[in-house]
Amino acid sequence: MKLFLPLLLAAGSLAFLAPSKVRAPLVADEGKGGEQRGPLEERMHAMEDAIRALRRSLRDPSKQADSLASLAKLEADIVAAKSETPRMAAKLSEAERPRFVADYRGEMIRMLESALVVEKAVLGGKQEEALAAFEDLRGLEDPSHARFTEEEQ
Repeated sequence: MKLFLPLLLAAGSLAFLAPSKVRAPLVADEGKGGEQRGPLEERMHAMEDAIRALRRSLRDPSKQADSLASLAKLEADIVAAKSETPRMAAKLSEAERPRFVADYRGEMIRMLESALVVEKAVLGGKQEEALAAFEDLRGLEDPSHARFTEEEQ
């Protein structure tokens, strides 16, 4: 007990060194040599996984349930990612940042809308329409990455 109290006081006195904003922890990316990823990157990787699964299931009309499950996962990840802020925003000026974040959110909304068009076609049993809408959805990826990620800048 005698040792505990000084440690508690010392820890409390260091509280002023804590960052002013609470940030989600970065996690190790096992597949890329221990590179660090944050919550947004985790969502983006989950979205890529859902899109890959969707690409496979959409080709087979008998896999409608799989397509709907992948779409539900994709849509949930889009909604979660939409409320995150891309890392690149921190590197912009205070004047540029709000527009950048708003544009990012708008792009995520476009992606969600596209996913919903695919879902509506799947639910209606319209495979060709679902495949065409899926290609539109995939077409949003590269331009968005070019604009909102550091790797492409």
